[in-house]
Amino acid sequence: MEPQLIMDEVFKCPICGRNTLNAKDYVYETPTGKLLLSNWECNECHFLYRDVKPYETNEPMELSLLVSTDEDLSSIVYRSAFATLTIPELGVEVQPGSAYQGTVTTVRGLLEIIIDNVGSLCKKKNCEKIRDAMNGKISFTLILNDPSGTSFIKNDKTKSTRPLYPSQ
Repeated sequence: MEPQLIMDEVFKCPICGRNTLNAKDYVYETPTGKLLLSNWECNECHFLYRDVKPYETNEPMELSLLVSTDEDLSSIVYRSAFATLTIPELGVEVQPGSAYQGTVTTVRGLLEIIIDNVGSLCKKKNCEKIRDAMNGKISFTLILNDPSGTSFIKNDKTKSTRPLYPSQ
């Protein structure tokens, strides 16, 4: 299903102050619920704002995928603004932060984001292991713990291993 345009407005730009900020919001239906996609751009100063967030919430859940093929690495993933990402085999755990807005990417893209964000803080051995995983040289388990229940991994092998509860 294609995203549905729900807002198409022009606003005052927070950077240049002109009424040239084209703001478009879309609702996109996913297997686990609706997402709000925002794409705002100023025609004058080229300020750009993009965001992906849940349009609705679901029951908390934990998703897992054993990544063992190139097809698995190419699977589309939405990690909501509330989801913790864990890859036990690589020693990776990424908590959501207050500025994190969620992201739509592939499994390989998630690994690239991890390397880009960790940068020079990553121990050589750990970064090499993540790069090996990106290149399909080692299998690993991608786990998303999402209290909002809106994350998804588009792969038939994805398992919803257990519901999450606030006490966890």
